[in-house]
Amino acid sequence: MNQVLCECGFAVRDDDEDRVVEVVLQHVSATHPDLVEDVTPAVVRGWIEVVP
Repeated sequence: MNQVLCECGFAVRDDDEDRVVEVVLQHVSATHPDLVEDVTPAVVRGWIEVVP
């Protein structure tokens, strides 16, 4: 399972890494618009933790 936890408390978990990236990018756009330019798919992939 792939997981990303945001400092604001948002969390996403999914078996599909691409789906996690998509959801995190949507979250950043909606909740942290000041970070949109800095948070790329590659950055999000670096945040992914593999959890049971």
